[in-house]
Amino acid sequence: MADTIYDPQEIIFTKGDPSDFAYVIKSGDVEILDNYPEDPVKLAHLNDGEIFGEMGLVDERPRSLTARAVSETRVSKISRDEFVDLILKKPEESFRYLRMFFERLRAMNTRVAHSDEVPKPKVGKTTDFTVTLIPKTPSAASVVSQEGTEITSFPFRIGRRSTRNEDPLEINDLVLPDARPFNVSRNHFAIEKNSDGAIIHDRGSYLGTIVNGKSIGGHHRGAWTSLNVGKNEVIVGSQHSPFRFQINVTEK
Repeated sequence: MADTIYDPQEIIFTKGDPSDFAYVIKSGDVEILDNYPEDPVKLAHLNDGEIFGEMGLVDERPRSLTARAVSETRVSKISRDEFVDLILKKPEESFRYLRMFFERLRAMNTRVAHSDEVPKPKVGKTTDFTVTLIPKTPSAASVVSQEGTEITSFPFRIGRRSTRNEDPLEINDLVLPDARPFNVSRNHFAIEKNSDGAIIHDRGSYLGTIVNGKSIGGHHRGAWTSLNVGKNEVIVGSQHSPFRFQINVTEK
């Protein structure tokens, strides 16, 4: 199937539309919105290589969210029948979709367990933010340059490096080479961005995540916390973790 190009701010699908396809972003970026257009909430900002609308491969229920192109965006589509053929004939290529399914399940489980704590940002505010990840320990510096890395795709997922070359159950944008006894879980936390700023979301880690001295995830109450404008300290795991980062949130 030929790629489809969407103009900036063009709607790709809206809540209630049939779920016929999943989409892969070839170029450009897409925002995922809830409560559109009455009271829109931005849930994700996706860039090249990301998949969205993947539940259309599983069931035929109407879309539950809205997808909108942010810039000129090229996407490819895959139908349920094409996905089944992919699993049967090229199972290794289907892993990227399977990882998204498991990530969706993790996110849904966390939201159900902590539904009263999930931030509800509003779309339409004029302030935008730059988010930069900076290492603060040698272990962190082994995967992120000392100058820091600006994060441009959200959610930005961080977890422990797998011992397998490719694990279809894991999806991470940054992997940390932790060793036993582990501080970092396979799917540890994510940095999410919305019109109010940036948020840390613990994805179900064992030891939790420490953000500006506050523990979330693990056996602690809460799985989300907002990042301050300016400098933030994030410890992946316990206070003894070798993976410590500074996250700078700067108004543009």
